[in-house]
Amino acid sequence: MDRSWVHSTLFSLEHKNGVAEFMSFIQSQFNENVEILCPGSRCLNQKYVKQDVVRKHLLMYGMETTYTRWIHHGESLDVNVIEHHIDIHEDDDGSTHGVGVTEGDNYGDRLEGILGDLQNAATQARLDVENEVGTEEPRDKESFLKIVMREAKHQLYPGCTKFSRFSFVVRLLHMKSLYRISNSAFSAHMKLLAEAFLEFNTLPKSYDEAKVILKELGLGYESIHLCYNNCVLFRKEYEKEDNCPVCGLSRWKDAERKKIPQKVLRHFPLAPRLKRMFSTKEASEAAQWHKLKRQPIEKNMSHPADGEAWQDFDREYPDFAKDGRNLRLGLATDGFNPFSEKNTKYSMWPVLVVPYNLTPWECMEESNFMMALLIPGLKSPGKDIDVFLQPLVEDLLELWTGVDTYDAITSQSFKLRAAVLWCIHDYPALSTLPLR
Repeated sequence: MDRSWVHSTLFSLEHKNGVAEFMSFIQSQFNENVEILCPGSRCLNQKYVKQDVVRKHLLMYGMETTYTRWIHHGESLDVNVIEHHIDIHEDDDGSTHGVGVTEGDNYGDRLEGILGDLQNAATQARLDVENEVGTEEPRDKESFLKIVMREAKHQLYPGCTKFSRFSFVVRLLHMKSLYRISNSAFSAHMKLLAEAFLEFNTLPKSYDEAKVILKELGLGYESIHLCYNNCVLFRKEYEKEDNCPVCGLSRWKDAERKKIPQKVLRHFPLAPRLKRMFSTKEASEAAQWHKLKRQPIEKNMSHPADGEAWQDFDREYPDFAKDGRNLRLGLATDGFNPFSEKNTKYSMWPVLVVPYNLTPWECMEESNFMMALLIPGLKSPGKDIDVFLQPLVEDLLELWTGVDTYDAITSQSFKLRAAVLWCIHDYPALSTLPLR
């Protein structure tokens, strides 16, 4: 039986047909009133729930990609299962492509197209700088576009024409995420590949080295030290302080060595990631879908743009609304225990930003959720959450004013603006976040 649908895009026809196939199998095995283990990507066959809830979870979040033999639901081990869709075709030289690739068809062609758009963006950015009188581009910090183009030209090994180091590492990291490969297993694979490849190859030797490439491309984060009592962030005027200016507590676990901070807030800068939504034509079109392709239906809400909050905001700020590229955002946060142990009390709070300009199905894609902050435990930030939100608030104020952004569709730069329209959280967080 073909189970390759577990890797398909959420809400695609293939995905919906796969869920229907699974539920038909369940109905053949269990009475409709019997609760079953949910194989969704969030429940992971750990919870017994009603069958209708299982269907909703599979449609919303997808099935755990490694669960291709439904042994927890009565399937025999003797069943022949096709776990990955295989599409093999030969070139004139007899070489084969597409073996076991589930990340998407024509991956190389799409990457080449993206790099072409980025090349145009880099050229336009250079021209914009040259046209500004008395302005010089900073030499100590290369732009994202320049780094991408430099990496795209970096050979994987001497004579390799099929992959650059950039494209190969991106595909490996994509597969790591897709198949949930652990960091240690990924590092072991990288070490083996580096030994097997030709001499003088440029392949990273570990996951940490691969992360360095991501950080250079603007996919890293900023570590900000903070007081153990959540009084202040050690940044700006407090950046060089060793003790909290409010409570006097040491910034460091060991005040003499001054190497390990008491607490660290992870800040993921928002503006660079939102700007990259317009670096390629495909992504730029998706970011303007709500205005270019959405077809409103009277008394029918199929997209956040049909809601009264969106429309009221447009009436209040018409200058913002007239450009479909300006982004409407949702802000979501909640606490969770990363250790998955009920007897361990620890609450870490991620703060996520969701762009709602996209199509309804893309708005719900987890890959489009952007981590803005990762607030450390041991407990809920409570009333001190305003301290943690300072970097994000500064990002949002900058985006409200507008940041220079290249649009691949028009091949011109424009002022990208963004605004938060909604906050998404449960009732305990309701008493914390909106009042800040």
